[in-house]
Amino acid sequence: MRRVVVCAFGVACLAGSASAEARPIGGAVSGGHAGRGPDDGLLLGVDGAWANTFGDGSDSSHDGWGFGVRAGYAFGSGLELHLRYDDLGVEPAGARSPLQLATAGLRYSVPFLFPMPFAEVDAGPAFVLGNVDFGAGGALGLSFPVVNHVLVDVAAHDWFVPIGGTIRQTLTVGLGLAVTFGGPR
Repeated sequence: MRRVVVCAFGVACLAGSASAEARPIGGAVSGGHAGRGPDDGLLLGVDGAWANTFGDGSDSSHDGWGFGVRAGYAFGSGLELHLRYDDLGVEPAGARSPLQLATAGLRYSVPFLFPMPFAEVDAGPAFVLGNVDFGAGGALGLSFPVVNHVLVDVAAHDWFVPIGGTIRQTLTVGLGLAVTFGGPR
């Protein structure tokens, strides 16, 4: 009986006090991007990745080490527009040169989380077997802000490219480094 009276008294005191406020908990994080998202500005990035083109009936699976570079503009809202060049390092279907793509893309990073998850889509010409075909891909990953203008990315890309008349899938998993050139926020 005594507990009920104490609880009732506590609830009555809370109800009679100043009105309750809803506000986010936590505080501002100084330095770097955590909690604020990327700065607006030009962006340069480089990636290194392991790639694997899945086999099909007439061609086995191929893997290799590849690289990519990207340049574009990153907005403080988390949106990024970029141009990419990727040399996937795989030589499917007896190609004498690696699968390469030159794409335009769009990336969205969640600017208020640490690390910042992102999703990306890319599309453009793909070069393989002496042909130029349309290639497209998507990526999911995490960006780790190191300092105000430097991000380290961990990402998985999934590329679709027609090779020898068949659309083939190439997965890449790798690390990247991106630098933005914008003013401090």
